[in-house]
Amino acid sequence: MRRILFQSRLVDGADERASVEDSLKAFSDGFSYDRKSVDLATEVHRASYAVLGKDPYHDLKVRADEVAARFMDLAQEHVDSSEDKLRACLMVSVIGNIMDFGSTGGIDDPELFESMFQKLMAQGLARDDSHRIEEILDRPGTIVYMFDNCGESQLDKILIRYLRSRGKRVVGMVRGAPILNDVTMEDAVRSGLDREVDLMLTTGTFYVGIDWGNVPDDLMEEIRGCDIIIAKGMGNYESLSDEVLPVPVAHVMRTKCAPVADSIGMPLDQNVVYVRG
Repeated sequence: MRRILFQSRLVDGADERASVEDSLKAFSDGFSYDRKSVDLATEVHRASYAVLGKDPYHDLKVRADEVAARFMDLAQEHVDSSEDKLRACLMVSVIGNIMDFGSTGGIDDPELFESMFQKLMAQGLARDDSHRIEEILDRPGTIVYMFDNCGESQLDKILIRYLRSRGKRVVGMVRGAPILNDVTMEDAVRSGLDREVDLMLTTGTFYVGIDWGNVPDDLMEEIRGCDIIIAKGMGNYESLSDEVLPVPVAHVMRTKCAPVADSIGMPLDQNVVYVRG
């Protein structure tokens, strides 16, 4: 609901009260302990977007990409000077996950990223399962890369370039419709992200993460045939964590809320590369 209020105030002239009221009703009507949090979150945001009538995060997403792009050279220097290139690329990728506007544990203004960049880099990885990813890089195959937020996706480019330099085919996955500040196909084309991967596909739906009951055939085919899924951020974690998948999943994210942090045995506000399966 904090995000509902945040996004309702991003749209000039929007009926903030109706957005909040309709979202609260969707939350009340849809709440169940048996449901995934992302199922309910999607319904709540759908109610808000119906009132707002547009993508409230559009301008913030553009600014976030522009800010993050300013750090590409510095991030690449960090990777080039590191003895463990994969780990360094993952570190660069994970700190971008702080660009999560309106959420607890994220930042609300892209410009704040500059003051936090070095601090986040120095924090390092509290959980580091990068060796599990390294194990699959010496043989040909496909990696499905599930993108999360705009801004952080610019720093994902460095990791993707490294994975492809190791001979991996990388298939990107973005949201099927604008939701939160997550990358859509439009955002990917605007920022050049689509040119960094071998193939870019969408989830096909308006959904926080990926709706496993409604996955497009082309995306499911890539998931079944890949070596590993790299899933950025908590939305993807929440939509994948209860699923039994045929391939390992590497969750690359910051622990920005207590339920997610507790579920993997980590404190809040840590950088993690957590591989399961």
